[in-house]
Amino acid sequence: MNTEHYQEEFRELNGIKIRITTYKIGNEFYCHIYNADPGATIARASGSTAETAIEKALEKATGRIKHAAKEN
Repeated sequence: MNTEHYQEEFRELNGIKIRITTYKIGNEFYCHIYNADPGATIARASGSTAETAIEKALEKATGRIKHAAKEN
């Protein structure tokens, strides 16, 4: 299977610069959120649409970033 609809964008989430990558394989969309520097994975998710995958991944990433902030 080939990757389709590949997109990449940069945003800020709770003061952290992130890179959001989305793509489609078959009938499923995937989202991968990275810390822009140094490039560590924060969250991944999938869904039937790109928007659903992004929403799920952002929800996970927000929770993980808040949890990490509490530990520091």
